[in-house]
Amino acid sequence: MILLEINNRIIEETLTLKFEGASNGTKPEAVEVTFADFDGVLYHISNPNGEKTKVMVSISLKFYKELQEHGADELLKRVYGNFLVAPESGYNVSLLYDLEAIPANKDEVIHQAGILKRNCFASVFEKYFKFQEEGIEGEKRAVVHYRDDESMYPHVVTLIPLNYHLSLECFCLSAAL
Repeated sequence: MILLEINNRIIEETLTLKFEGASNGTKPEAVEVTFADFDGVLYHISNPNGEKTKVMVSISLKFYKELQEHGADELLKRVYGNFLVAPESGYNVSLLYDLEAIPANKDEVIHQAGILKRNCFASVFEKYFKFQEEGIEGEKRAVVHYRDDESMYPHVVTLIPLNYHLSLECFCLSAAL
């Protein structure tokens, strides 16, 4: 089954496990996870420099430079604050969490980490929604080359809220000959 959710469960579950372990006084263990989602976005969760009390979450988007042109870096600074650090090599964005200084709002922090990809995209949409709200026309069009054969044009976005739960089941039939 493919999970089509706005949040990334692997990030959320890993951080939840790490934060809860640290809160309970459990000795921190190493984490080294690299994975991709259905869009081909690459993630890396690790302990930088082998420090088990630090957890880094990184993301690599092949079109991140296009998002930067529309304010992605500024939006991420606003959302993640001090958790945002210089990206690790091969990635566009990295967040760093200290298990010895767990924030009081840890559930919100975990949720925000889980929607890192969504927040990378948000700046483009915020920008063009603001243009639309203020009646500004004639601005340069934003084109984000999202996948190899797909592009997004936020200036012509129509939002249709949908919630899908897809489940593929395979049935095997056998015939007696």
